[in-house]
Amino acid sequence: RLSYLKVAEFQRRGLVHFHVVLRLDGAGEAFSPPPSELTTETLSMAIADVVRQFSINTSHGESAWGRQFDLSDASTLDRGDLRIAGYLAKYATKSTDGTKDFARSFRARSNITSIQGSSHLRQLALTAWDLALEPEFETLNLRAHAHAFGHRGQLITKSRHYSTKFLDLRAARAAYMARESTGDPMSGTFVFEGRGYDDPHTVEVAEFLHWLSLEAKRSAPRRDADVGGDQ
Repeated sequence: RLSYLKVAEFQRRGLVHFHVVLRLDGAGEAFSPPPSELTTETLSMAIADVVRQFSINTSHGESAWGRQFDLSDASTLDRGDLRIAGYLAKYATKSTDGTKDFARSFRARSNITSIQGSSHLRQLALTAWDLALEPEFETLNLRAHAHAFGHRGQLITKSRHYSTKFLDLRAARAAYMARESTGDPMSGTFVFEGRGYDDPHTVEVAEFLHWLSLEAKRSAPRRDADVGGDQ
């Protein structure tokens, strides 16, 4: 059984590099070694062949993996498990531009135009935002992913058997909190107040009204403008 963990790392130019850990296990639920004939060399050759041969046809032409491909055997590393964890954490938490401007989705186009960082990254986000209005891209929900330049995939994905599951982590966290809790339980009530602008046209109208409000404030005479003369 082949298990994997994949991390997508955004480059400064806006392209994505994928870092993948592949592990070959034996059959069954337990983490057992694979058959002896399935060696690291065999797995490496299979991966290299897939990267070279795989391609997909799109409306814009053929897409295939690029030349920047590197493969190494993690089992030969000193304390390989810790090094792999640190390696993946580095790219999973890496910021594209060194700021938090692209760390969350945008609510309005002005959120993008006001970014003071890289003009290249800002334009990539604006392009994804504006393309959402094109009929052929309506189903892609690009505005929700403009902060990722239109990339709709998860930054971190793994196969089911690669490691522990989120369900198990949540159960362990709940059990820990139950053991640590003292005194009477606290209860609260949440009331749904509403949600932001979901419709792109409503967002544009709200931005325009906000701009009109700012212009009105700038053009309004100051209260002390007519106050003068000798005291």
